[in-house]
Amino acid sequence: MSSPVEQVTELDPGTRRDGARLTHYLVAALLARTADEGARVALVIFALDRTGSAAVGGTLVATLLLPHVVAAPLVGGLVDRSRRPAAVLAAAIAVFAGALAAPVALLGHAPLWQTYLVLAIAGCCGPAVTGGLTSQLAALAGPGHEARAFALDSLSYNVAGMVGPATVGLVAASASPGTSTLALAVAGGLGALGVAFLRLPASGAAAEQTRAVDLFQGARAIVRNPALRTITLATSFGQLGLGGMAVVATTLAAAAHEPSRAGLLLGVTAGGAFVGSLLWAWRPMPASHAPRVAVWAMVAVGVPLAFAAAVHSLPPAAALFALSGLFTGPFAAALFLARSHLAAEAIRTQVFTIGAGLKVAASAIGVGLLGLTTDLPASAQLLMVAAFPVVAGIAGGVLLRPRPGAGVGGDIDAC
Repeated sequence: MSSPVEQVTELDPGTRRDGARLTHYLVAALLARTADEGARVALVIFALDRTGSAAVGGTLVATLLLPHVVAAPLVGGLVDRSRRPAAVLAAAIAVFAGALAAPVALLGHAPLWQTYLVLAIAGCCGPAVTGGLTSQLAALAGPGHEARAFALDSLSYNVAGMVGPATVGLVAASASPGTSTLALAVAGGLGALGVAFLRLPASGAAAEQTRAVDLFQGARAIVRNPALRTITLATSFGQLGLGGMAVVATTLAAAAHEPSRAGLLLGVTAGGAFVGSLLWAWRPMPASHAPRVAVWAMVAVGVPLAFAAAVHSLPPAAALFALSGLFTGPFAAALFLARSHLAAEAIRTQVFTIGAGLKVAASAIGVGLLGLTTDLPASAQLLMVAAFPVVAGIAGGVLLRPRPGAGVGGDIDAC
């Protein structure tokens, strides 16, 4: 059986070059995203080691994440209007990687605000690592192969979500927390180098060099297109709950008197997502179905977590976490495919970065919300985490019901 990457191009031998470009992309994206995912753990561990305060680490992570939503329109607009989108993306990822190394030199040796400032700059470049890269996949994969390509991209997120924190833990244990942070910066730098050598075609907006970047063009497009608006709002709202998965896994493991098992719960969730992404890559659904698949998959992500609130031991809870993760893979792949299908080429990157920025910001807010519920039982926290994607997914599914004579997406206004 051929690999998913080979399946993207096997129908036309003349497109094998696109397969090589896709593999190149996936390696570069994996390196950059490993740095991104690992940083969320490394900053906490490093702050605890350097300052003795995990709370400082939490604020460092928040400083890294929250600027995503503010900078997303600018980053997306710059990529859309650039004749060399790979250069813009690579530069942003390089700044992101370099800024990750800065706390090693600054934290504990300089005023804290300087560390916050550098990480805020990194956060402003963060949309390039997520939506900015993903938005380029349709052009790399070629017509007819987008669905599998987006499934493979969702795999890169899943693998990075496992490799990043694992790398931090291993390097921190064998060397030091500071070294683990520097290792992530190196991974991010290598990812930026890989992106710089990608041959990415310029979008239709690149020819409009006389016009300034319109920060609200992508947002207007999202608001005007019913399907795009629905999936953007629904997935952002759902992330308010799912963003707290790490917190609730820790609470659940502690309630079972096995706090070290929190990593197991998160690991099986990531493993389930990996399998789900492979299944989508094997048998993807058409782009026209992607918006509805995305919202109903989000319901399927939340329901097993709600059932996990009723169990009283970790093995069945782990099985339900894995089942939840299984639907995360198709959810992410369908969401990427829906954005690509619904957004006009001239503003595609901006639509992707805005959507990704909103999800990252919602995830950060979700962590804060879970932090306010520390006095509640673990089951109540888990129900809260599950409720957001279930409610958001059902609402999105109702709004996306096919109407006679109307397509699910409609035409997007790119003006």
